[in-house]
Amino acid sequence: MDKKTKHSRRTEKPDGGKTTARHAALSLLCRIDGGGYSNILIDSMLRDGTLAGDEGALAAYLVRGVTERRITLDYIIARLASRPLAKIDVKTKNILRLGLFQLAFSDRIPPHAAVCETVALAPHDARGFVNAVLRTYQRTVEEGEFPFPEKRGKGIKYLSVCYSVCEALCRELVAAYGTARTEKMLGAFLEQSPLTLRVNTARCTRDALCRALEESGFEASPTAASPWGVRVTGAGLPACLTGNVPTAFAEDEAAQLAVWVLGAVPGERVLDACAAPGTKSISAALEMDGRGEIVACELHESRVGLIVKSAARQGVGIIHAVCRDSTQPPGGEKFDRVLCDVPCSGYGAVRRKPEIRYRAPEESADLPALQGAILAASAEALKPGGVLVYSTCTVLPRENEDVVGAFLAAHPDFRTQPFTLPDGTDAPEGILTLTPDMPLGTDGFFICKMVRTA
Repeated sequence: MDKKTKHSRRTEKPDGGKTTARHAALSLLCRIDGGGYSNILIDSMLRDGTLAGDEGALAAYLVRGVTERRITLDYIIARLASRPLAKIDVKTKNILRLGLFQLAFSDRIPPHAAVCETVALAPHDARGFVNAVLRTYQRTVEEGEFPFPEKRGKGIKYLSVCYSVCEALCRELVAAYGTARTEKMLGAFLEQSPLTLRVNTARCTRDALCRALEESGFEASPTAASPWGVRVTGAGLPACLTGNVPTAFAEDEAAQLAVWVLGAVPGERVLDACAAPGTKSISAALEMDGRGEIVACELHESRVGLIVKSAARQGVGIIHAVCRDSTQPPGGEKFDRVLCDVPCSGYGAVRRKPEIRYRAPEESADLPALQGAILAASAEALKPGGVLVYSTCTVLPRENEDVVGAFLAAHPDFRTQPFTLPDGTDAPEGILTLTPDMPLGTDGFFICKMVRTA
């Protein structure tokens, strides 16, 4: 992201005008304000071929950047604009966000280009207003740092504005982790999320996958903890994901580690209580060497097919995908291992889904009850001596330690079991919260390993 973006050829719009990266970015940002999701809209834009090469990459970069920094950008606009933020129409507001993001946070776009190209996006009657805000920002930072909120007390306003996270989430994180740790975590949430692959060990070794990626122009390195993971850097999607016989699939290292902790072996029966899209079931099946059975549950019928399709692409034949409500015990079936990777608020995946940073924790207040119900019902299916793993992709204790604590208090026949990850990361109490500011650099993720004693 430190290289200057090249200005590539621009494709023709139907009316004879030009579709530029900034035009496309503005359109997507307005759609996001209307309820769209940035990752879905960006993927659609890149697939439809409206923008050529570098222009598409620039548009994606701008949309992601503005979406991640929206609270910060709106704070700047509110301080500099001649009218209240609420009185600025959506299009003009997004034009200002685009320009200020380029000036404040991008070292790949020259300031003069950022101002001129941004002003050109505005309707004629708004160009003077847009130009004035951008020029005022330039003058302000030339004279010193922009006056952001001071870091006082618990620093909630400071954290919210500087790291573009809603104040309610900042308060909950500070209560759980303290101000200093929360600031490190929020800083890591603004870093680019790595592309991490899980090698299909039935088709390829990890070393062979790394060599193939490097021969194709990518940088590839083995993950530090997961024995199956590869971190990839480079433009585009590698052939190992898109070919007719894929040799890997995308999965963050933390999610891979949940399956490693589960420890499924050939010949066992495994229950995956919340399986879609199926990557953890596939990962467990690969470790079982095609022997045994995995029952992969999904509440919504439309997503059961996604599990089936994903398993077929990876050549896995021991996964039995079913439509099932996992808050209800699965009959008289018994399993050697159970994985409860439950629905959660997703606050560990902020790097991949930036809209989550604006979602107040109160919106997911009912999740712990659902998570606890899934955990309790699924635990009934575990054989004595079997292993149960509870995991989420959130960093909120009320969805993690609190849910596990309530479950253990009500189920004396279960206890946590210590584990140590392959890189030496230790979980002596059988409970581990990973965050992106930790040395592994994974998504935020929670893993708890339990065993049934009777």
